[in-house]
Amino acid sequence: MKAKVLNGIDQLEKLDYYIGDKRVALVTGGASITRNLEQAVDVLASRYNVRKLFNTIYGIRGEFIYGEHVEQHTDEKTGLLVESIFNRKLTAPSKEMLDQVDVVIYDIKEAGTRYYEYLYCLANLMKACARDKKHLVVLDRVNPINGITVEGTVCSQDMHTMIGDYCLATRTGMTTGEFANYVNTEFGISVDLTVIPVEGWKRQMYMDDTDLLWVLPSPSLPHVNANILYTGMCIFEGISSINEGRGTSKPFELIGAPWMDAEQITRRMNRRNLPGVAFSPVHYIPRSSKYKDKIVFGVQTHILCRNVIEPFRIAVNLFDEIQSLHANEIVFTDCNAGHDVKEGEGIQFTRYFDKLLGTDALSTGRMDGDTLIDYYAEAREDYIRRKMKYHLYE
Repeated sequence: MKAKVLNGIDQLEKLDYYIGDKRVALVTGGASITRNLEQAVDVLASRYNVRKLFNTIYGIRGEFIYGEHVEQHTDEKTGLLVESIFNRKLTAPSKEMLDQVDVVIYDIKEAGTRYYEYLYCLANLMKACARDKKHLVVLDRVNPINGITVEGTVCSQDMHTMIGDYCLATRTGMTTGEFANYVNTEFGISVDLTVIPVEGWKRQMYMDDTDLLWVLPSPSLPHVNANILYTGMCIFEGISSINEGRGTSKPFELIGAPWMDAEQITRRMNRRNLPGVAFSPVHYIPRSSKYKDKIVFGVQTHILCRNVIEPFRIAVNLFDEIQSLHANEIVFTDCNAGHDVKEGEGIQFTRYFDKLLGTDALSTGRMDGDTLIDYYAEAREDYIRRKMKYHLYE
């Protein structure tokens, strides 16, 4: 039986105490819905004195492919001004954008990984609210791929990118509200912060263990399995010559290219006996993205038991096998891939693949995938100890 769960947006009686008739700015997205499938923007705008809306990536209502291209527009339903706080000119609201509001509400569905840019949008928003002494309220949501499992590499202290910062592991094991508490204290942001927590969710739960319905947080995350595999397979976004399943109905489940020896790579992956997963060769035709309308030969990942699966290990092992057979076919993209915004100080990357991983150890061959995972074992344990101080849920 699925657990009954209330996200922050479903507990507005708790939010009333902090809002009243204050002037509100709202940061939200198309996947931010209530239990009754109402969009958060409509519910909050009808209940409170919402003066303006802030857009991050995919639009207030999920109406954009890349929302950062639209710096300002009017929301047709509410008539409110929508201003982008994630674009090529800025990555947080300016002082002028916050002048006419008293409190900012943040409610966006997250994906449980550090390279899903919403975490950094939130951190930058926190800094802006601290700068201008605005109260920030985060309406928490479940982590769709559980709040226990931590995987991957860990950002160094001098890594400050939109897909890697705050000493995070690749798979964060935190909810959005827990992340907000974590960065607020660990990194000295010290904003006036309130988190409205989720009710009924336990850390071991995936989203489909709850009675909440799945709405795409972004176009290539159509269900929980895609979200799980995204934790690892997203690294293939950094290789322009490999399709990561975008343009198909199975993003991140399919990895392929016209030049790939799918059957041999599949055999090699199955021989690794990775827990909770099996692989099969597949032919497919992406209808968008890399190799649009071309026949691609690849590998399909089948999740057999998600409680033991290690999606990050799967991805780096798959890279190793492809590299061993097709080294001359791998073309790494530069850092104009992804959401091309101005980065802060710190480590600078030339390849997006390295930026996603937070290291060039894999791409340069200094380490293979398993060695890379072992190398970060101590850093992951340290990260787990630090983040546990900010857990809101058992």
